[in-house]
Amino acid sequence: MEYAQILQNMSLEEIRAVVEILQKSSDSYIYIFDLDTDTFMMTSRMQVRFPFEEDVIRNATAALQKVIYPSDYNKVREDIVRCTSGEQEFHAIEYRWMDRDNRIVWISSKSTVIRGAGGHRLLVGRVTELGKEAKADNITGLRREIRFQYDAEEILRDRPETIRYMMRIGIDNFKEINEKEGPEAGDNVLRELADCIVAAVDPKVDVYRLMADEFIIVDAFSAAEVDVQAIYNEIRNNVAETVRNKEYSCFYTVSAGVMQDGFESRSAEEILKLTEFALNQAKRNGKNQMALFDREAYDGYLRRLNIRRLMRQDINDNFRGFQVFFQPIISTKDYTLIGAEALLRWGCEQYGNVSPAVFIPILEESGLIIPVGKYVMWQAARTCRKWREIIPHFHVNVNLSYVQMHKSDLIEDVERCIKEVGIPPESLVLELTESGYIETDSRIKSLFKDLKEKNIDLALDDFGTGYSNMRYLKEIQATTVKIDRSFVVQALKNDHDYNIINHIIDMVHSLGFSVCMEGIEEEDELNKMMETKPDMIQGYFFGKPSPADQFEEQFLHTTSFL
Repeated sequence: MEYAQILQNMSLEEIRAVVEILQKSSDSYIYIFDLDTDTFMMTSRMQVRFPFEEDVIRNATAALQKVIYPSDYNKVREDIVRCTSGEQEFHAIEYRWMDRDNRIVWISSKSTVIRGAGGHRLLVGRVTELGKEAKADNITGLRREIRFQYDAEEILRDRPETIRYMMRIGIDNFKEINEKEGPEAGDNVLRELADCIVAAVDPKVDVYRLMADEFIIVDAFSAAEVDVQAIYNEIRNNVAETVRNKEYSCFYTVSAGVMQDGFESRSAEEILKLTEFALNQAKRNGKNQMALFDREAYDGYLRRLNIRRLMRQDINDNFRGFQVFFQPIISTKDYTLIGAEALLRWGCEQYGNVSPAVFIPILEESGLIIPVGKYVMWQAARTCRKWREIIPHFHVNVNLSYVQMHKSDLIEDVERCIKEVGIPPESLVLELTESGYIETDSRIKSLFKDLKEKNIDLALDDFGTGYSNMRYLKEIQATTVKIDRSFVVQALKNDHDYNIINHIIDMVHSLGFSVCMEGIEEEDELNKMMETKPDMIQGYFFGKPSPADQFEEQFLHTTSFL
């Protein structure tokens, strides 16, 4: 017997009882809509969730208008009219209802037309909350990422040429809002931003909420080219006006990453990655701005990721591919070798020898500088012990990263290295690049103090390229100041910079510290800079960085470098 025949023989109360029984085994809301009498019958659970006064509604078309989100009503009504007229036998549509707290709820309504008692056309089906399936967002009233992926896959597969742009938008300080103002304030900001975005785009353009504080706009509707910068500016202006109208009670800005082409043969997952990269680029550039997807920059990003992967593999393979080179440090008293700077090198089969300017920032960003830093220190210390048998007061300089100082137990690492290798503390000099944030970091200041108490010397590297002040020298109590080559080059070009270097060296000497002049490459440079009376010289004129065995053969038995 068909369902229609069963319904024809059942009373209204019996039908309602059956519907309630079915409701117990489903998360969806079961309903029957008599299209001929315009009567809507629902389960009690639906009545509790949504603002219906009874579970049987007469004049349902008018009653539903109070529940359906205003801009969706005509679309729903037109679909129901087609079912009533017999034009279609199925009702399947996603749209928005308002719950009893007047919040937007995305729903999926699916039903089938069957013949009921008296031959009436009945829509029998269910309403499912898409938010419960992560397809829609009840905070902003927008569809969620899973729905974006479904829609985007269809467009990318069938008509990628129609896509004018995809714009990914993120709140610049959303984490701070949640932490300081609470999650409710965060939800309010998400609602506000959703409204600001929707107000700035054509009603036919799709807007979705992605993870956390991010949204994405998909314009596969516009017939002509669009000005994405103007759209972003309008969104940003809408946000600024909203913040101003609320008297800056919760301040925030938004950044955006945009793709305008290259959609062919892409998947929705790829689009999410590329727009995320563009958004992050906008934030790296200073936030509260828009960035277009840059293929060259993205390829560079992928290259850095691959280099990081390869370095991690090499670290786990006993530091394969890593080498420690040494560059001589010469005393200006008699031009004899008194030390060397340990310099890290890395290469691989795929990229060859990679510049330290490329791979060291990757090590620092990933935290891999911590195990690699230990490797360099131990290699340098072992080499220093061997060379001190030939030059008793020989010392080796090892560069430190701020990451090592901030995120590792540096004191313990240094002490253990010195003790187990068997070298005196003064033979290991730790070099750090000047930086204003180190001066203000109390933990780092304490670290410097501990190092000095253990007779471990510090050298301030690249002096003249950054923060540079005497207070900084006092804070870290460096025994050596290394003047960067860029500063030396400027001093060789004009008297003003030359006089500055003279004054700096005088001040450093007045504090009881030594000066090492870096980057001396030619004899005339040496002669000119020697007039400033540095204590040590380092540069290509005396020797380029080289592996330990080559350094030993070339420099260790040289009595004088002039």
